Amino acid sequence: MSTYLVPVDFSKTADHAAKYAARLSFAMTNSKIILLNAYYVSEYESILPTPDLIVTTDAQIADEVTRRLEALEKLKSKMLEINPMAEIEVALSRETLLRSIIDRVNREEIEVIIIGSNGKKAKDESDIGSNAIKISKSSPVPVLVVPPKADYQSIRKAILACDFKKVKEVIPVHALKNILSKHALTLLVLNINSGHAVNQQEEQILHEMLKDFLPSYHYVDHPDTIKGIVKFAKNEEAQLIIALPKKYSFFERLLHESVSQRLTIKSHVPVLLLKD
Repeated sequence: MSTYLVPVDFSKTADHAAKYAARLSFAMTNSKIILLNAYYVSEYESILPTPDLIVTTDAQIADEVTRRLEALEKLKSKMLEINPMAEIEVALSRETLLRSIIDRVNREEIEVIIIGSNGKKAKDESDIGSNAIKISKSSPVPVLVVPPKADYQSIRKAILACDFKKVKEVIPVHALKNILSKHALTLLVLNINSGHAVNQQEEQILHEMLKDFLPSYHYVDHPDTIKGIVKFAKNEEAQLIIALPKKYSFFERLLHESVSQRLTIKSHVPVLLLKD
């Protein structure tokens, strides 16, 4: 069974990611979605007043828990309208967001975490969306970031962006094989040449590593890596961009939120941050 973990905070951004997950589950047989909301109240909030002299009482916490569970069930209902056959579990955690995610991943075999990225408008702001890169950095499983403009499409073509440097350390072959084995898709390996020469030895190693996937290789000159990737994906009508947020990879820059926001906002397709 393929299990998708979708952290939600009831924002427009999170709802979009949840509906994307519902459409994805419709295309995948034997799949399950876990809707996870984190509601953390520190012990200090329940014993010390805020600057407004407000103390969070047990009754207020109980009311908030009830409200959040009702909101989770409401979102579940919306997702079932998209895929009536979907298996959807709702879960409310009293831990912090990141701890809630990691605890769930450690308890259950999660294939991918699906998170929405924030749009440019302040009203679309989501705490989860703004922490997408931090979550992907800490998560032991791949994270799929769904941009605001991305609508679900059957995944037929994927772009693997790589700068052909230290490929043995960068390319998570096992994780890549796990993803590609579940989707009959065409893999395009993209090198954005922004002024650097391709290392032929590393290029040959990469060809050998990926030979079972029968990819095609593409070389594009563009002064801006992110814009070059997004433009190529659009021209090729790809449904997925695979990024490698690891040491030695030029996508290590994705760990800086300003860069990740550029990619996920500008991209019209989801971005899979692939881990070993």
